[in-house]
Amino acid sequence: MVAEMFAMLIEREEDMHLVGTAHGVAEALALVESGRPNVVLMDYRLPDGDGISAVTEILRKWPETHVLMLSGDAPEDLMALAIEAGCVGMLAKNRPTEELLSAVRSAGRGELVFRVDEMNTLIHHLRRSVNPDAELLTKREIEVLQLLAEGMSTERVAAELFISIHTVRNHVAKILTKLGAHSKLEAVAIATRDRIVNLKS
Repeated sequence: MVAEMFAMLIEREEDMHLVGTAHGVAEALALVESGRPNVVLMDYRLPDGDGISAVTEILRKWPETHVLMLSGDAPEDLMALAIEAGCVGMLAKNRPTEELLSAVRSAGRGELVFRVDEMNTLIHHLRRSVNPDAELLTKREIEVLQLLAEGMSTERVAAELFISIHTVRNHVAKILTKLGAHSKLEAVAIATRDRIVNLKS
């Protein structure tokens, strides 16, 4: 029912194209392979597996895909796993329609999608302890992290700092390595937890 509701909402939007709906991990993988969607909305409860393993497989095969995890009533520790798996954000199923569509558009632009209150709750469930290499972040890398924490895409970060997109991607790659993160969202969560950057409401 949730999948069909999202499908109807997306089909009505002129700037969106619905690739399809899937009702399990195997079906989702097949759909992503054939349709190559820019954004995937993934529930963590699926009949033939869990959404987190599906996200891991999708991003392993198609790393350019942006995955939003549908949070619903998911426990915070499972949502932390979703961040670590590489999701660009969390999306509560009960959000207003316009907020849902805005989140999909943001994900499509490569922006991180999260609410500050959700992030603050999830930070406490990250499995990693303080990373000793975090202090090795350069001033520029911290600036990039802060802009990512404010929801900016790679393109917007480049424009804000007057550097190339390629340079931003290099900074992000180094940030992920230093923080032991698998995704930009996880890097922001770790950096927020370790008080390297601040979330803005």
